[in-house]
Amino acid sequence: MSDIPDLADYAHTHLSLLFAPAHPHPDAAALEADVRQWAVLAGLYREGDVGQLDRRRIGHLVGYCMPDAPPPLARLTARYLAWVFVFDDTVAEDAPRLREHLALDLPGLLRDGTPAPVLAPSLLPGALAAVRREIVEHGGAALLPALATALRQYLQACAREAPWREHGQPPSLGDYLHDRTHTAGGHPLYLQRLAPGMPHPAENLPPDLTGLAELAFLLGGLANDLLGYAAEQESGDPVNVVTVLAHEYTLTPAEAYRAAVVLHAGHKHHFDTGYATLTADPRLSPGQRNFADAVAGWVHGSAAAIEPYWHHTRTRQQT
Repeated sequence: MSDIPDLADYAHTHLSLLFAPAHPHPDAAALEADVRQWAVLAGLYREGDVGQLDRRRIGHLVGYCMPDAPPPLARLTARYLAWVFVFDDTVAEDAPRLREHLALDLPGLLRDGTPAPVLAPSLLPGALAAVRREIVEHGGAALLPALATALRQYLQACAREAPWREHGQPPSLGDYLHDRTHTAGGHPLYLQRLAPGMPHPAENLPPDLTGLAELAFLLGGLANDLLGYAAEQESGDPVNVVTVLAHEYTLTPAEAYRAAVVLHAGHKHHFDTGYATLTADPRLSPGQRNFADAVAGWVHGSAAAIEPYWHHTRTRQQT
């Protein structure tokens, strides 16, 4: 495994060449401070125990993905994304805790405003209810069903990872890529539909446009797999596209890692082709075209925002 940090350099170089430079939100630093304070006040972290949240740099991520979003909307998106990442860090990889939270019907809470259970196993349901209230206050009630569906897909994909962690049997590559679209946790970015000029929250988007958004999430997830692989191997977490490729094609870890870089590049080219075809379609409304542009911004922004993961890998190698 000693060559993995060098391969992370290789992946980082690839990502740098593949993506156009992105610019951050002018309030990125304020977004970072706000999401940190919100997570502590919501009880998701103690004041002195937010290192994991800080490493995520969620304000930085949202700031690059939504550089032109109104600050209140960017703050709301960062808070919901923080909720997803806290769930990912504290629940998704713990099978008993995951079962407890799946039994709560969190998507129903988000969609319908079902009261959070008094005896919930964590403060996550209450924090999700607070996010829901903010979404409604921002005029996003009509978007809640779509967000709830995306949350359900995320939770179901997390549940399908549990047997892999328990028994060490990776899924097929096709199944992994399907689930990685959802476990990337990018669906809070759909809140950008509440920005001016976007399709109405109740509007059903064309399937090609929804597919483009899901491909954007997959690209973010694969980039995270590449730059987080060394740390995941150290912690014993097998859930990574590199592991899937090594198993399915009988590759060494280094061979599988390079294959994952090529796989990521192929999906990026697929995204670029899909975006160009979609935005050239005269049937696309101005709002839908604006949303397609926003999705392209997510892709370039998430590429800029994965820098902290690469630096974390390099720091671990040097210590």
